[in-house]
Amino acid sequence: MATFEWNSSMNTGIAVIDEQHAELTQIINTLYYAYMDGEEDTVLSPLIHKVNDYAHMHFATEADLMSAYREEIPDFDGHMEQHREFFSNAIGFLLDYLNDKADITPELLDYLTDWWFNHINEIDRKMAEFLLNQGAA
Repeated sequence: MATFEWNSSMNTGIAVIDEQHAELTQIINTLYYAYMDGEEDTVLSPLIHKVNDYAHMHFATEADLMSAYREEIPDFDGHMEQHREFFSNAIGFLLDYLNDKADITPELLDYLTDWWFNHINEIDRKMAEFLLNQGAA
């Protein structure tokens, strides 16, 4: 796993979404650097909470943007289901951490990186393209 350096190719064209996606890259990078430096114990708890806070804020933003086009957005229900799965997984990471399970940092990094490439880079990009074509954003 490598760090993410935000660049314009990552933009969806919707400023608020892009700002929030950039925030997630910062969370991933902070966790990665702490893990590589053996300092993850100092950042893991606040970052897990930050991931949960981020998800609530970001998913609400997306839902608000999509709400007027609920019937027209390709796979709207699937998109929302992925958000629910993310919440479930994020809570699972938090519970594992609170129950002193084995180091969850590599698994969390893998999960967030996979989310970036498979949800943000694919699903969110399609959502943004649709919204931009509708003049909604």
